Amino acid sequence: NAEENPMKRKFKNRKKDEFKRKRKKNLGLGLKGWMILESLIIVIGSIMAYELIDFFVNYVINRDDNYDGLSALGMLIPMGLIVYLITSAFSKTLYRQMNELINGINQIADGDYQLHLNEKGAGPLKKVYQNFNKMVGELNSIETIRNDFVNEFSHEIKTPLASINGFSNLLLDGHTTPEQTTQYLQIIATESERLVTLTQNQLLLSKLNSQQIVIDKSVYSIDEQVRKCMILLAPQWEKKKIDISVDLPKIYYCGNEDMMQHVWINLLNNAIKYTPEAGSITITASEQYGYHKITIADTGIGMTDQELEHIFQKYYRVTNSTSVSGLGLGLSIAKRVLDLNNAHLEVTSSPGKGSCFTVALPL
Repeated sequence: NAEENPMKRKFKNRKKDEFKRKRKKNLGLGLKGWMILESLIIVIGSIMAYELIDFFVNYVINRDDNYDGLSALGMLIPMGLIVYLITSAFSKTLYRQMNELINGINQIADGDYQLHLNEKGAGPLKKVYQNFNKMVGELNSIETIRNDFVNEFSHEIKTPLASINGFSNLLLDGHTTPEQTTQYLQIIATESERLVTLTQNQLLLSKLNSQQIVIDKSVYSIDEQVRKCMILLAPQWEKKKIDISVDLPKIYYCGNEDMMQHVWINLLNNAIKYTPEAGSITITASEQYGYHKITIADTGIGMTDQELEHIFQKYYRVTNSTSVSGLGLGLSIAKRVLDLNNAHLEVTSSPGKGSCFTVALPL
C-alpha cells in the first residue's frame, strides 16, 4: 500500500491536469464568441449606466414619487439592437482581417514565402500586417540564399573539388617525386582558396539579391575610398607594372560604405586582371545631370557587343579570358549594390582596345 500511494497521487494529478486542459479548451470562444460576449457586456453596462442616471435625475433631483426604476429595462431591446448592429459590422471586418492573417500564417507554415498581405485594408491590424510582411521578407531572403547556394553554388564547386580530390589521391599513392608533390600541393592550395572566395562571393550576392533597402547610411568621401581600394590592390598592379592615373576631386556621398567598397574592389580588380603588363588604368570623375560619375578605363583585352550583353550574369566570363583567374561574380555583385543605391553602371568596350566602366551615383 505504501508503494501504491505515490502512483495513485501521480494518477490523480494527471487526471486533474487533463481536466484543466479540457476546461481551458472549452473556454476558447473563438473570435465570434468574444465579439458576442463583448456586445453583451456593452449592452448590460449601458443599461446599468442609463438606470443609474435615470434614477438619480428622477428620484433624487426631481423627487418623482411615481418613478418606476424598472422602466429602464425597456431600453434593453433597442440598445441591444443598436449595439449588436454596430459590433456586428466591426466584427465582420475584424473577422475578415483576422482570417486573412490566419490563412497567411498557415501558408507560411506550409513553406510559401512569397505571400504579401495588403496593408491598406488591414484597419486596426495594419501594424500586425506590416510586421508579418517584414517577417515573410526575412524568411524569403533566407530561403533565397539557401536555394542559390544549393542550386548554383553546388554546380560551380564541382571543378575545384574534383581537382582537390584527384591530386590528393595522387599524393596518397606515395609514387610522386618531390617536385610533383610540391606542384600538386600548390594546386590543392589554389583550388581551396578558390572555393573560399567562391563561397564568400556567392553568399554575399545571395544576401544582396534578397535585400531591398540600404541601411546604415552615412556621408563619406568616395574619392578617398577609391584611393584606399587602389592601395589594397597595389601588389597586383605593381606586379604587372600597370600605370595608374587617378584624377578625382573631393566627392561626398551618402550611402553604406562597406557595400560601396565591393563595387570599387570588383571594378578595379577586373581592370587589373584584364589589362596586360605595362598597360594603363585611368580613374576620373565628373558631375553630370544630377549624378557623380566615376570612370575606370583600362587598356585591356576589351569585349564584343555580344559579350557586353551577358557580363552581369552570374558566373559568366568572356570567351578570351580563360587565362585570367576569376569566378564571374564580381560584376554581378557590383551591379546589385548599385541597383540598391539607385545608381547606374555604364559600360563601353571594344576588343583589343580596353573597357570603360562608369559608375553614376545620384547626388
